[in-house]
Amino acid sequence: MVQNIRNIVLNQEVDCELKYPISLYTGIKSTSAKLFDLSWEKLCTQLANPFISEVKDGPLFGPYSLSDAKRGNSNVIEVSLLVFDIDDSQGKSANDIVNLVQGYDVIAHTTWSHTEQEPRYRLIVRLLKSVPVKHFTAVRDGFLSLNPALASIIDKACSDVSRAYYLFSYPIERSSCAEFVRIKGIPLDPATCLIPSQTKQTTLATNSLLPLIPLAPSSVQVGGRNDALMRHIASLIGKRLIFNDTLTLALSWNQSLPQPLDVAEVTRTHASIWKTELRNNPSVQANTLSVVSATNNFRLISAGSLLASLPQARSWLIKDFLPSKVVAALIAAGGTGKSYLAMHIAVSSASGSSLFGKFIPTKPARVVFISGEDDETEIKRRLHAVTYGMPVALVTSIDKNLHFIDLADAFELFTQKPAVGEVQITNVPLRLVETIKKVAGDSVDLIIVDPVSRFRGGEENSASDTTRFVQSLQYLRDQLGATVLALHHVNKGAKTNGTSQNNARGSSAFIDGVRLVYELNALSDAEIEKAYGRQIIMPRVLTLSSVKSNYGAPIAPMILCKRTDGTLEQFGMKAGQHQDLSILQEIKINPTSKTQFKKSYGSATGKFGLSEKALVLKLEDLNKQGLLTIPTRGAMQLTTSGTTLAGL
Repeated sequence: MVQNIRNIVLNQEVDCELKYPISLYTGIKSTSAKLFDLSWEKLCTQLANPFISEVKDGPLFGPYSLSDAKRGNSNVIEVSLLVFDIDDSQGKSANDIVNLVQGYDVIAHTTWSHTEQEPRYRLIVRLLKSVPVKHFTAVRDGFLSLNPALASIIDKACSDVSRAYYLFSYPIERSSCAEFVRIKGIPLDPATCLIPSQTKQTTLATNSLLPLIPLAPSSVQVGGRNDALMRHIASLIGKRLIFNDTLTLALSWNQSLPQPLDVAEVTRTHASIWKTELRNNPSVQANTLSVVSATNNFRLISAGSLLASLPQARSWLIKDFLPSKVVAALIAAGGTGKSYLAMHIAVSSASGSSLFGKFIPTKPARVVFISGEDDETEIKRRLHAVTYGMPVALVTSIDKNLHFIDLADAFELFTQKPAVGEVQITNVPLRLVETIKKVAGDSVDLIIVDPVSRFRGGEENSASDTTRFVQSLQYLRDQLGATVLALHHVNKGAKTNGTSQNNARGSSAFIDGVRLVYELNALSDAEIEKAYGRQIIMPRVLTLSSVKSNYGAPIAPMILCKRTDGTLEQFGMKAGQHQDLSILQEIKINPTSKTQFKKSYGSATGKFGLSEKALVLKLEDLNKQGLLTIPTRGAMQLTTSGTTLAGL
């Protein structure tokens, strides 16, 4: 068993003798409890000593006091701890889970059903004081809204106030993967999870559940920053300031802290408090035009005004390949080469040089590549590989026009789903726009987002959540006047579905929302052998296909190959060329008439793998190319060009 107890004391000493009401049950079928008042330290000691059991059922505890010994929601008086079950940790360990709520006094441990293949955890958060049952749901939901990373992985069905939880246990065969982690911090003050509300009788300033006197930044310690921030935002809202003003002042206050919080955390907290305030107090919305849609005056456009002049010709970033000012997508399986393809597109656009010798940019363009998986070191490696051997003038243009944003180790979501309510666009797109404008100017030609999965929140299979993410990409497009190319993964069925826009992973709303979709696929060994023959050394062959094109004719499929350094180029061999060589060589060695040749070799299982009809068409094509002569009667003969091509 891994029993890792971390003692990290943050900023203040706490009263370890405070008693917590706990209800203990002997088993899952037990309906009556024994009631105890335990100190936090004693409870931690008890939980840290596991039960080794071959059956799941065993002692359970309920973090609450009861009006009588029978378990039931109606009998709960007050709740002493927040407890969350996590059945899908999304790859997180017990250490990772406690770090999601860093700063608080918490415990995380594996449950009896935990395995390495299906990890399952329980998180216990210490409260500063017990919560009356009537406030339990509000405190729990408020805590989750302030900790969205935790909210995204908990079992939402396990929220019953009278729920009981097994003590830390595991079967002996799984002792090696059991974990118990404690981090010592400050207890969670339930009041910081309750959002101030306003009623007709009292104002927000006098009815707040939070102290509305903002703390001086210099007096705020690291472990108390979130609590102090919430108090400060509450005081600003209490002054009847509008959304933009409270956000500006909250960000300014945060920057004056000795150790500021992350800007994204401040804006999420601010938005969460405002959202609850608006839900509870609809009358406040008239003063909050920036947080909710105010009265919209929809504009009707007459057909006459549209017909009064000719439309502008469609503009292109890369002619016949990538239109200007659209949201486009490139989909592919992981490891296929889509990030390298995006790098080729970025370099081609920034330099004004052709893409694979076929598609020409209309001008050297300003490009920003937002990388969510490859860090600066890998970006540098790939950029050097793609630009190797390019003329100095083109490299100079790339140096001027191409910029990268490394977010590989960051948690910067364009959209995020709170614990309650619909998915929302975060402030990340706004911050990106502001940053890009400072460096590249008010207008950028191309934004590459690689990949979609690193920047979207909510449910991938939800149409509404996906639509909101596409809207965040459209925001980048509109604010910067840019084409946005988003890289996305394909689903598991793509291997057998063939090339199709339906291969994109998640909700079809993503493909519906973008205007152009390319799919990059790797040919299997069998497909390569069928098209190009059995070669001793063969590169990885890829196909680039247009599977959706709203604003122009789709491109003909391109055949690319992946070099050993990962870069891409057009594949030089023509499909079926190996058959041409074999046929020419056979005719040179054994000259026969077309009819005899067809009868001897025309079979799908024959030497050339071609039916009689297909073989005749192949002979006639070789004749048209000037590689072969086919007399009306007599044996076919190779021309000089045919002999040279056949290597004879």
